Amino acid sequence: MRMDDKMYLTATAQGEVKGTGGRAEEKLGARLQRIGMEFGFFGVLSIFYGVSASFCLFRNPLGITVPLFVAVTYGAAFLIFRKMGVPIKKDSYLLAAVSLLIGLSACFTGNMAVGYYMNRLALILLFCIFILHQCHQDNKWNIGKYMASIILYLAQAVGMVFYPFRHLGEYILSLKDKRSRNVFRLLGGACAAIPAVIFLCVLLSGADMVFRNMLSVVISKFLNPVTLFMVVIQTIFWSLAMYCLVCSAYGGSISDGMVNVRRHSPVAAVSFMAIVGCVYLVFCVIQIVYLFMGKGSLPLGMTYSQYARQGFFQLLFVAVLNLVMVLMCLKYFREHALLNVFLLLVSLCTYVMLASAVYRMVLYVQQYQLTFLRILVLWFLAMLFVLMAGGVILIFNRDFPLFRFCLAVVSSFYLVFAWARPDYITARYNVSHRDNIAREEQNDFMRLSTDAAPALEGMADSAIKERLLSWYAGRYEVWDDGEPMGLRTCNFSVLKARSYLKSH
Repeated sequence: MRMDDKMYLTATAQGEVKGTGGRAEEKLGARLQRIGMEFGFFGVLSIFYGVSASFCLFRNPLGITVPLFVAVTYGAAFLIFRKMGVPIKKDSYLLAAVSLLIGLSACFTGNMAVGYYMNRLALILLFCIFILHQCHQDNKWNIGKYMASIILYLAQAVGMVFYPFRHLGEYILSLKDKRSRNVFRLLGGACAAIPAVIFLCVLLSGADMVFRNMLSVVISKFLNPVTLFMVVIQTIFWSLAMYCLVCSAYGGSISDGMVNVRRHSPVAAVSFMAIVGCVYLVFCVIQIVYLFMGKGSLPLGMTYSQYARQGFFQLLFVAVLNLVMVLMCLKYFREHALLNVFLLLVSLCTYVMLASAVYRMVLYVQQYQLTFLRILVLWFLAMLFVLMAGGVILIFNRDFPLFRFCLAVVSSFYLVFAWARPDYITARYNVSHRDNIAREEQNDFMRLSTDAAPALEGMADSAIKERLLSWYAGRYEVWDDGEPMGLRTCNFSVLKARSYLKSH
């Protein structure tokens, strides 16, 4: 890559270049062409990444190689930015560290919802934020700008799926020197060796029984047609994904600037929020008197416990809606002292609603025990408590970096949740609050992952305990194609469950 290209991208990442119109489109097209000129670097790196991703992730949702995959991903990104001449920002190292901790948590839990689905979503979002932060001047970006940029970035990557093949063709046609021809000769020799290796393996398997048994294991587990096909498909997918993400980052059309939103007169917002605030104020007084203080007369036939357990999800929805309303008013209406007062009133009432929702959920747990979903809800409520504080600060300081605040809060809360092992907390609570575990209640514990195994220590019935431990110890083998857990698929939660089974 030429020095002027590196300087251009560096300046773009630092917000010093503001191309518009046809000139900007021409520069973007030129930069895509220059990626093709460096196909020897980007192509080989993408293929290496695809092979590494297949090795780390194939039939391995919660193995020890998951954090290795995260490390390889960010290592490849750092190499690419170095090749582009883009300096690594300080915050980017922090994003990489958070992603690595999230990836590391996968091999310490047996919970698929957290270790696989939620972790994957968190890692994708953090990586997109990492790329956008590196390639753009995002100091003044708000949440809406970042979300729109992430969607556009991924959409552009999908739309560039044909560029790897185009650049490969152009690269092959451009090869003229002796060194390049030697590379293809090397690849040709490797391909020609494949049938020779097959023929020799057949002969050698007939000569030695040990070699034949080892070869049969390798063929059945790794070289069977289905496995080989899936590995090839996955390798191609990850290779194309890496190359297309590079093209989208370097040749995309995401602008650094923010759209200037016209701020309207605050009169309508003041009247609207005043009415809403009065309704919320009455509702909060009722919550304080009836729910928290336990006073007042309830409808006939309703107990306080029944009253407390009602309306949780409605309150949760209203709390989220209030946060959105506050942010919308701050964005689309001019600043006004009276508007700030009513926005603060709505925010304080939202805190009362969140406290009411937490109290109702705690009473519900006391009545019906703890589950993974209920822990997730309580975690979300706690996070919403802190996020609402960012909205309150924004009311009085319009320059407050809300997105960075939300990113720090969500990342911190999610790291705690990912490493907390919710299934262990669930099992420990339920065991300590049940004097006897009925045999029909075993299904509640069997729905949990291997994280719950250490919590069974306090279970009185040894027969049920041993049965559940045996169930936990064998769970992971289903994901490992029915084979014993190997080094690549090693999961510490499963190892702990098996150790508890052996000790009991």
